[in-house]
Amino acid sequence: MSLVVTSNIATEDDPSFSNVFKPFSYQNRLLNTMRIPPMSEIALQSAKINKNGLFILDRSNSGFAHYFGVPIEDLHNDDIENSTTQPFRAVIGAGEAFRSGDKKNEVNVEDMSTEINKGINEASFHPSLITGSSTTGVAVTAEYDGTTASFEGFKFVATQQTAKTTKVAASVVFTDISKNESYNFTQAAGEVSTTDTRGFYVQNREYPISQNAGTCIMNFSDANAIASTPWVLGLSRINKSRDIGAGDFDFLPNYFDDTVASTGLIIQGQLRYADICICRSTVGGVPTLRVFQSGSRNVGTSNGVCMNEVTYYGGHNVKFATAYDIGTNANSYRKVKFTLTNEEIKIDLIRENGTIDLLCDYTTLRAAGAVKNQCLNPVNAAKWALYPVMAAAGGFGSGARKLTLESIDHYTNYPTYDSSKYFNYDWWGWSQTYNETVFCKKIEMRDWNNFSQTTTNHGVGATGLLAPKLLNGGGGMDGYSSILITARSADYGNSTNECSTQFTLGYTGDPISRPTTTSTTVSTNQSTSVPKLISNISLFVRLNNFTQNSVNARQGTNSKIVAHLPRFDNSGNETGGLYFEPHEKTYLALNNTEEILINSFDIDIVYDNETLCSALTGKTIVCFHIRKER
Repeated sequence: MSLVVTSNIATEDDPSFSNVFKPFSYQNRLLNTMRIPPMSEIALQSAKINKNGLFILDRSNSGFAHYFGVPIEDLHNDDIENSTTQPFRAVIGAGEAFRSGDKKNEVNVEDMSTEINKGINEASFHPSLITGSSTTGVAVTAEYDGTTASFEGFKFVATQQTAKTTKVAASVVFTDISKNESYNFTQAAGEVSTTDTRGFYVQNREYPISQNAGTCIMNFSDANAIASTPWVLGLSRINKSRDIGAGDFDFLPNYFDDTVASTGLIIQGQLRYADICICRSTVGGVPTLRVFQSGSRNVGTSNGVCMNEVTYYGGHNVKFATAYDIGTNANSYRKVKFTLTNEEIKIDLIRENGTIDLLCDYTTLRAAGAVKNQCLNPVNAAKWALYPVMAAAGGFGSGARKLTLESIDHYTNYPTYDSSKYFNYDWWGWSQTYNETVFCKKIEMRDWNNFSQTTTNHGVGATGLLAPKLLNGGGGMDGYSSILITARSADYGNSTNECSTQFTLGYTGDPISRPTTTSTTVSTNQSTSVPKLISNISLFVRLNNFTQNSVNARQGTNSKIVAHLPRFDNSGNETGGLYFEPHEKTYLALNNTEEILINSFDIDIVYDNETLCSALTGKTIVCFHIRKER
């Protein structure tokens, strides 16, 4: 009969040893060889471990969602269909628990804050929250009681940036977005000139216009001075190449509906797409200034977005009673200015003498009686990142056609476009990269963005229109809240189906968490219950280098497990220093017909899936009893 005492370290309080001889996986080498007689058996005598109050994460408790927009209860009829955005799915640790399959991911409180931040950084897409290619203005910290220092939960602080920088023409560069990237042009100091009879179609892919009254100014005077020159100036999301058959490709949204005519935007046989734009187009022989915005439309079997024309002129616009003759250009307009104020885009024209005239918006034209398709729709989440687009026809009889991007305002901390990174913080880019644009499409097909839906109300007398949210006094998004969703919500839609963290994050009974405190640009969410720090699963002792056999039926494999350590120890504790001693030992045969010579004891503490339990710290002691079979 033999009693064997094993432990992971020689001293109780030396952390350097703890790093070498892990409390959940260690080896004790013997100075003298141990002889085990034939036909022996082994059992766990006792075990002492120190189990931290850690978070154990896996697929079942690591999903949540982040919604940055108008809360459901503040929308007309409490309906997500009246929102311009949706919840974005997040996973604590940014998906590590999902990617690792059946692995248990263990983290302490402070590390948990970091892991939560990883998740919410991948689910925060509004440009005002983006501070880098992998960082956001949302900070997650652990909160402790000021008196007892006991853990109370987590605090989420979302800070919208307000600083913006103006990028001027001298440093602007353009990317060819023409069909098959085959058009030729020259560029210098923001000016693009035709060198191709087909003209050019380009996008400035450096920074998107900022939502805090950011402006983008473009000059069309050179191209407009040449008769019969169609041109387009606007803002657009960045579209990946789209296969259009016969080996050709273009740069339009993948669910763009080619069956809906976009007369006025087709130059040299190619549609020049933008999410919002003005263009020079000949109507009835007159070079006319026209306005287009992307949206949906009920035409035949239409099931995507198209370019819808906005009737900016008429009794609802004091500056333009009729469609403006841009060929004659009696007002000597030279430039267009786009201004983005949260969800509202405003388009101004600038005269040669600097006078600014409003061409189109929502607020002013709607107040003057504009109805659907006579003013601009709000910007939705698929179009949060809008970059300048310019296009012009070719032809050289009267000289090259030129358009100039003079300036664009962008959030100072917003990262420069990088095709290998931008999908981390641009929802449209993320959706294209991971083939998830179906959610973008659902937003863009909502009634308020549908050209044909003029009777569905979004409030009294809305006639199918949805009023865009503007800015508050501090330059933040007015009416927006940073909301955490920790359980499935029918109100917030299918994007919340994987949410499973109301207990993990401390929102028991409060799975839709609105901010507890707000200012114009900062909002705070705090746990409303204390997340319970437990390792609420059983552990097992595995003796790796002996000849006993057991069966792990869960895994469907043979095993070297010799004993079970229940969730609660002999004193009823589940965390901290735990002591286990079975009331009745379970002996396993060593199946040794001959004497066994043992030089070490190799011990692991594992979960039922036989992965190591790294939730253990400090001193581990495991004692075995070896005897002749009975």
